[in-house]
Amino acid sequence: MKSQYEIMTLTPVERLIPRLAAPSMLSMVTGAIYNTADTWFVSQLGDSATGATGVCLAVTAMLQAVGFWIGMGAASNISRFLGRRHVFKSCIMASSAIVMAMVGGLMLTCFGVLFNRQLLSLLGSTQTILPFAQEYSRILFLGAPFACTSFVLNNLLRSQGKAFFSMVGVVSGAILNIFLDPLFIFVFNLGIAGAALSTIICQALSFLIMFVFLCSERSVVKFRTKYISKNLGVYLMILSTGLPSLIRQGCNAAATVLLNRAAGIYGDSAVAAMSVVGRINFLVGSLVGGFGQGFQPVVGYAYGAKNYNRVWQCYRFSLMVCVCILTVGAVVCSLFATDIVGSFRGDSPVVIQIGSRALRYLSFSMPFFAVVILANMLLQTTGHKALASFTSLTRQGIFYIPLIIALPYFYGIDGIILCQPIADLLSAVVCGVATVYFFKKKCRLAF
Repeated sequence: MKSQYEIMTLTPVERLIPRLAAPSMLSMVTGAIYNTADTWFVSQLGDSATGATGVCLAVTAMLQAVGFWIGMGAASNISRFLGRRHVFKSCIMASSAIVMAMVGGLMLTCFGVLFNRQLLSLLGSTQTILPFAQEYSRILFLGAPFACTSFVLNNLLRSQGKAFFSMVGVVSGAILNIFLDPLFIFVFNLGIAGAALSTIICQALSFLIMFVFLCSERSVVKFRTKYISKNLGVYLMILSTGLPSLIRQGCNAAATVLLNRAAGIYGDSAVAAMSVVGRINFLVGSLVGGFGQGFQPVVGYAYGAKNYNRVWQCYRFSLMVCVCILTVGAVVCSLFATDIVGSFRGDSPVVIQIGSRALRYLSFSMPFFAVVILANMLLQTTGHKALASFTSLTRQGIFYIPLIIALPYFYGIDGIILCQPIADLLSAVVCGVATVYFFKKKCRLAF
């Protein structure tokens, strides 16, 4: 514990954050690749099947919402506890969070299986997409306990600076998924159900690997049944701290639903095109999300130790790196938009036309996403729940949802395409102001 504390509080941030971020980035990118691979393999079954993955993206967002709500809530507290050298409190937080995630996942399974058709209709499925979406989502809901708990375990390992162990779990599952997808879909002829079955098998594998690591002696924070709290205050602390993650993921789910409904007016091809662009955007954004996951525990330790200058150093360095990453991603997406979208649905001119235009517009706002994601992570990790909740609402809530309701009415399909870039730019301005406020008022730093 002493050695880990010294590493997290004394190592220069320019060396420490990339070292922690590298496995997190690999985990996030690999996870994004296997989600994208799901869409790619399913896209060979037609536009309706591809559209089903877009509709079920909202289902995935629901599972992530529960997992990140509990996982980020526990992890933010744990990193600050460890900064104060409170290991026992950290173990109680971690053990209680795992049980809570498993129970939450089981509740989602019951809800998703019992009300599947009604839910998918609400999520924006067309009648032609619905049979594919039902096949896919029912199986996803069966794996909800493993999915939710895997997100929690990932956060718990990263919160103590053990990003390598979380990487092993996530990457192992992702690599297996890439092999199982074509096997189940085409060789065993299971169609879109094969993609979902492959996903839950790999989530179970990731869960098992990360859970074993958390129980081992290599983990500073350990899961033990004796640490599971009977104090309601512990669970309320986890849920209140993780509220910004729930808001962020909940807004993502709501935005996906509204996008599917708006695109559905223009047919399955439009839903498929926006689904493909969403997966590509998630793949590029996962690089920044992964780097941010290396940034969070360092900030948590520094803030817990009241080393506010180190908090600023972490943010400044991470912002510079993330903007560079997203700028490169934006250039690639802009220059090769047609080829990228065409690799999914090369035989569908409508998907290529809509998707490539949407990807080019989106590339203009990509670098600004760094300001948004780092503001959310900074404020949540340091325990500023109200401000973190507000910034979490901005991108997909305060700005995107009104835009997706209004712009298509005036500009048709172009209005749908423009919503995300405009929302990204506006939220970057708000999150930038919130970050400056945090450093001036909460950390008392002069710029």
